[in-house]
Amino acid sequence: MAQVVKLRPDDLTSIVAAERLLNRELGQGLYRPGRLARDAADPTAAVWIAMEAAAEPVGAAVARRLIPEDSGYYERFGPEAVELFTGSVGSYEAVAVEPHFRRRGAGRLLTEASLGWMRRQGCDVAVTLAWLSGSRDSSPELFRRLGFRQGQTVDRFYYEESLRDGWICPVCGGPCRCSAMLFTLRL
Repeated sequence: MAQVVKLRPDDLTSIVAAERLLNRELGQGLYRPGRLARDAADPTAAVWIAMEAAAEPVGAAVARRLIPEDSGYYERFGPEAVELFTGSVGSYEAVAVEPHFRRRGAGRLLTEASLGWMRRQGCDVAVTLAWLSGSRDSSPELFRRLGFRQGQTVDRFYYEESLRDGWICPVCGGPCRCSAMLFTLRL
């Protein structure tokens, strides 16, 4: 069983391994070098890693406290998504688990650690986007099992962002044409 710990900004070995994992699973270039170190040092963000007997993380997750101006990112999911920003919102930004460690509880533990952190930050609601890549190892089922409420789906949600920021979707092999599904959870 994995053990989940908060990433320290001075743990460069784990930072590099977590960036490599997140980029491989979620999109090459999505997490630029140094970003997770900055997030680990930022009081409005938290980075979690799942460790087993291996010296490198077998999973990683990123959460952050959002500000009202962040609501624009969620406008395409409809007015009820934007309405969430009348309270304090936490974003479960990313989660990835090494393929050979999946279905062992690491994703659940990473999610629970992130949600607990959001609660301690005073967030009223958590938002997350499930990347609908067609993979059987996608996150919608995990989010449903943990009590998240499914919202709207937006086709090609990441396309413009992946073009602008230059990250490569591991499924599409270029700019991301995958859909995204909004999930919310009252905390």
